[in-house]
Amino acid sequence: MRLDGEAAMTTSTDTRIRWLDSCRGVAILLVVVLHAGEALRITAGPTPGVDQFNLFFEPFRMPVLMFLSGITLPQSMTKTGRKYFAGKASKVAWPYVLWSLIILAASGELSPAAVSQIFHDSPTYLWYLWFILVFYALAYPLRRVPPLLIAGTGVGMSFMLTDNGRPEAMAFLSAFFFFGAWCAKHPREIAEFIGKPWVLAVAGACAVTVGVLSVAGWEVLYQGEFAWGVAGALVIVYWFFPRLPAGPVTTALEFVGRYSIVFYVAHLGPIIITLALADAVGSAGEWYVLPLLLLVGIGVPLGLAWIYSTREHVSVTLLFELPTLTRRDRKQASDVQRTRSL
Repeated sequence: MRLDGEAAMTTSTDTRIRWLDSCRGVAILLVVVLHAGEALRITAGPTPGVDQFNLFFEPFRMPVLMFLSGITLPQSMTKTGRKYFAGKASKVAWPYVLWSLIILAASGELSPAAVSQIFHDSPTYLWYLWFILVFYALAYPLRRVPPLLIAGTGVGMSFMLTDNGRPEAMAFLSAFFFFGAWCAKHPREIAEFIGKPWVLAVAGACAVTVGVLSVAGWEVLYQGEFAWGVAGALVIVYWFFPRLPAGPVTTALEFVGRYSIVFYVAHLGPIIITLALADAVGSAGEWYVLPLLLLVGIGVPLGLAWIYSTREHVSVTLLFELPTLTRRDRKQASDVQRTRSL
């Protein structure tokens, strides 16, 4: 999938769209900042500036991640059902279940009730992976239904579900997942639309308005009536990130985005441990604690991601992927190709 002009979306050797990786990298780093700020606020009290920063971006972080995942959905749909579900089981379901168990065990909550909850209502901060699994599971049988229709249904359901609970959030986020799938099928139309200055101005104003309302204390998170602000943010994202010049910063962001699963599942533990140590020595309120939390919250997953990227350490690979599923699928594809060549 490519766009004409300066905003052409280029793909890497593994067909991954680079701007999606860099954008996903920024979104994941915002999640790390959020959790570092929240942990510090709970332990040491409000952190001026950081709390407002997190509130401003709160309406956009997860919808953007869902949108980016949705953009890759049409490419996934070209696979056979077996390969499609094997990939999702290996690289989404496996790390979700494994790390949910790790988190529950580390927090002393590894009870049968909590373990069973993993499969129907995520009991940890990994709920995003649970949501995305549900969306992937629904997407395949609904692959002949126009994605925009499913997205509209999701927004409509979020209006009807007004309890501010998981079902409402799931309905709201499903809209942006399937909207991303629709955008992936209409790149030229999207590029022409967002290339107009007035569109960018209106989109920016909508996004800033919702962000400011969030800072002001309005309940805007996953609310259908504020979907226009999220849509505005997506317009800015879709316009801005393909235009980022290549360089060390974008390369680093692409790496974070490419291994976002590692950063997502493994960042909070180092943050909590470091903050507990700082609190134990009476330093939780010092100015340097937040930079330290960000350092470990990004640095530890970065090290794991680098080891994982080498595929040389099975023990680390198994933390984020179940290779036997995808390996079997690759072997079957190789066998089929070999048979066809006879």
